[in-house]
Amino acid sequence: MKTELISTVFLSEKRKNTLIMLMNGPATIDEIKTSINGTTSAIMAQVKILIEQGMIEQKDDEYRLTYIGQIILKKIKPLIEALNVVEGNKDYWESRDLGAVPDPLLDRIGDLGDVLIHEPDLNHLFEPPRELLTSLKQTKNVCTFYSYFCPTCPYNYAELAKKEVNYNLILTKPVYERLRDEYTEQYNAIMQSNNSHLFVCDEHIIKPGAISITDNLLLLSFFNKKGFFDHKKVISFEDSARQWGQEFFLHYRDLAEQVK
Repeated sequence: MKTELISTVFLSEKRKNTLIMLMNGPATIDEIKTSINGTTSAIMAQVKILIEQGMIEQKDDEYRLTYIGQIILKKIKPLIEALNVVEGNKDYWESRDLGAVPDPLLDRIGDLGDVLIHEPDLNHLFEPPRELLTSLKQTKNVCTFYSYFCPTCPYNYAELAKKEVNYNLILTKPVYERLRDEYTEQYNAIMQSNNSHLFVCDEHIIKPGAISITDNLLLLSFFNKKGFFDHKKVISFEDSARQWGQEFFLHYRDLAEQVK
């Protein structure tokens, strides 16, 4: 039975996606077909298997998870989501040092949802991704962590401060000192803003390259397993990803000291 249920879920994308859809509530065949992009006959064949395995049931024209289906899906869904994140960009995740991510967040890596990997060309290595710059122009809230120095970032920091965006910025000590000593005007704009809060953390802690969370976007960057920063970044627009990023950011804010 154990093997049968695992096979039922994982050996068919249509069955897996049908089960995940039904976690949100009952649905008709037409609704299932629209959601997972299949023909009626193909969907019905998979629905029949799910009914035989006791994972879903039919009531009138709708299908819903049985209690057994609910129990299994609550356990399996995080695994499915994690597999979707990792398998979608397997080469990237295999090359990353994820030691900076607390274990509870690693367990929820599937919360990142649909992600894109930003890999700039040589002419734009030191520029933030266009998606982030667009989001920064519109957002009212920003949380950012940087453990490397980005030459264009002080100007972005200062612009957010002048607009009185609710802004929390964490920098490692060397990055903070360079901002303070070499970008005085931008530093002063941050320090004079009522809504900007600057924090400094020890450079020797295990850390990611960067974290940025806006009202509609999460950006992450990690060092590779050799300890180098190769400018590749993860971007997600999922609400669950932004919540995950907020928790990641707060982990480092708790390790940092506010500059006053």
